[in-house]
Amino acid sequence: MSQSGGQSKFFLTLKKGYGYIVDNRLFLWVFNQIVSFLRQKNMAAIVTTGLPEQIAEILIDKIIRFKLKPGENIREAQIAQELKVSRSPVREALRLLEKYRLVEQIPRKGTRVTEITEENAETLYDVAIALIILAAKQCVAKCTPEDLKAIDETVQRAADAVARKDVNGYYSAFFDFAVTCLHAVRNQLLEDMIMDIMPCIRRMQFLSFSVRSENLEENLEIVQRGNSYLQNGDGEMAVNTVMEYVTKEKTEGLKILKMGLHLNYQNAKKQEKP
Repeated sequence: MSQSGGQSKFFLTLKKGYGYIVDNRLFLWVFNQIVSFLRQKNMAAIVTTGLPEQIAEILIDKIIRFKLKPGENIREAQIAQELKVSRSPVREALRLLEKYRLVEQIPRKGTRVTEITEENAETLYDVAIALIILAAKQCVAKCTPEDLKAIDETVQRAADAVARKDVNGYYSAFFDFAVTCLHAVRNQLLEDMIMDIMPCIRRMQFLSFSVRSENLEENLEIVQRGNSYLQNGDGEMAVNTVMEYVTKEKTEGLKILKMGLHLNYQNAKKQEKP
């Protein structure tokens, strides 16, 4: 796995452990305290400590959750001041986000969050569908009993979140499910390719789940059905269900964009019609 991919997993694990409803500066402080401890114990080799990657993870979360909206300008100085860091690591963090297509550099205007257009979303979905179906086929062929147990646990967490009407909990459990299935593939190239587009997928799915927050049961039903086929060794039906799911998500995502709900996320749920 790439260095940034390994860091992303570590940050996500750490955030998950702390609940990640914490002040961003507190997160940076906690992370650096852990690194300091590991250095004292001669264990620093197991952790990559790049400050730009830490900042990038914070910004990725803000963009995915529409706290930084499409088209919004990102001011290096403001971010540096908020996080109590210099502008240099902020600049490097923005370059990482540009790689993930979450921000773009505009000549003489600076950096802004990328817009979500129907054309770009359709391209994203088409690429994602091809890669995800390939991953599904390999997951069916390679997953172990331990993998199956871990996958099943994430689906149960997703079901629990839907029962609580917890959109954020469902979003988190769903992507834990996706990443757990991806790890079961044991194909580093394929995993890296999917993880490179994952931030854009997560942004679209966060919007989509939020808009459909009153009807997540339908989404969950397809996930549970696919998992059931996988657990029972019916690989063909498991892959077919993945195809059904990703195709349906493309349709739903493009529908949301046509309605313009992404332009004002805060009012998205109010504007959604039955």
